[in-house]
Amino acid sequence: MFRSMQFRTREMSRFLSAALLSAVLVGWAHSDVDAQQAVPPPIVLGSPVACSVPEICWAQNYFDHDPGPGAEDHTCGRRAYQRHFGIDFRVANLDVMREGISVIAAADGVVAGTRDGMDDVGILETDANSVRGRECGNGVVLRHDNGWTTQYCHLRKDSIVVVKGQTIKKGEPLGEIGLSGLTQFPHVHFEVRNGKKRVDPFVGFEATGKCGTAGAPLFEPAFLEKTPYVETGLLNAGFTDRPPKGIEVLEGEHANDALPADAGALIFWVELFGTHPGDRDRFTIFAPDGSVFTTQTRSAQEGYSARHLAFVGRRRPATGFEIGTYRGVFELLREEVGETKIAFRLERTLQLGDQPAMASPPASTPTPAVTPTSPGTPVTPATPPSASELPPANDATTPQTPAAPEVAQATPEPAAPTLAERAEELLPVTLPAALRTPRGAKGPPPWLIAAALIGVILSMAGIAFITRR
Repeated sequence: MFRSMQFRTREMSRFLSAALLSAVLVGWAHSDVDAQQAVPPPIVLGSPVACSVPEICWAQNYFDHDPGPGAEDHTCGRRAYQRHFGIDFRVANLDVMREGISVIAAADGVVAGTRDGMDDVGILETDANSVRGRECGNGVVLRHDNGWTTQYCHLRKDSIVVVKGQTIKKGEPLGEIGLSGLTQFPHVHFEVRNGKKRVDPFVGFEATGKCGTAGAPLFEPAFLEKTPYVETGLLNAGFTDRPPKGIEVLEGEHANDALPADAGALIFWVELFGTHPGDRDRFTIFAPDGSVFTTQTRSAQEGYSARHLAFVGRRRPATGFEIGTYRGVFELLREEVGETKIAFRLERTLQLGDQPAMASPPASTPTPAVTPTSPGTPVTPATPPSASELPPANDATTPQTPAAPEVAQATPEPAAPTLAERAEELLPVTLPAALRTPRGAKGPPPWLIAAALIGVILSMAGIAFITRR
């Protein structure tokens, strides 16, 4: 009898194993077919901004591909922040914004909703609570074929030139880059969705979601070619006569190419994006006669920084400054594989006093040492839509700390989640959501894998129990 029981046990074990394996294989194949069927026809996107990229506009923040508490962009770099699901195309400061930089339709579509009338103050003069439920600020949502939508946030007050239901062609104006809603710098937050799925246009719908796993980009090749990924770059720079503060730099102040001879100080400053832990600032200012007026290398930074403001300079001596052209050179030093490299370099010149400028080398354009990598008719303004027509955008950085007397280095923390995002994180996952395979995912759904593992464990436990008896 014992041998007969052992035989039946072995047969049962084989049967259960075969059944579980079949279930996994069937689920895998079924899931793969569903995933393939779920992939929508692609949408081809052009630029959402009508300005020269990267001379006037450039990408400041990218889509966050890190599912955890950190943030990583599509290249596995740090040009993103937590739960940021769009691309931020910005201009240097508010002076440039006020010139009027058009936001345009990235593809043909129909206006699904708009909002206008919010002031261009972001949360610089207030806080996040003042724009709760209206984080997108002034914005436009376009509906495209095959379930695609694009959203354009933080537009300039009274700049929106489309109305709900209007048919729009690719490249037509929607409004202008602004500072409305939950933001601290002038830009348009550009977001792409298919249904409820947010999609990074630099990697496409079929990317796995993890950084470094690109699918087919949604942006057209011409846009990708002129919009390379730059790891570290320039926001603003210039000469001034007093320590610059972050809010003043954002307003377009301190970028002087001339100062009076009796200026109280001579200061050279830069504001960068994308600096790394361990980076060091090296400043050198040359006097009109070519001698070193002042030079200084700052200590290493402790973390990544989305906005980094730093400066050096000297107060006016009792004998006064030498009249003529001063030249400032900035270099960002970065340690890579035990070697110090110049990750970023720029020059600026300043005419001090009224005398003609002395001969000096021309100022060069910013030179990033990190090699760029490619990722791949006005109408009457509309009335504000309901919240459902214009979803909020989770897109902001925390206030920048004002500059200290010698150097200001601001590292914005990730934005605080909105109320809807907190609810999404805190509420338990529903049963239908747990049983559903994510769109575009490969392999069996998680519930089937879990069921198979539980079945194997229970089978092995039962066999062990019978055998011992």
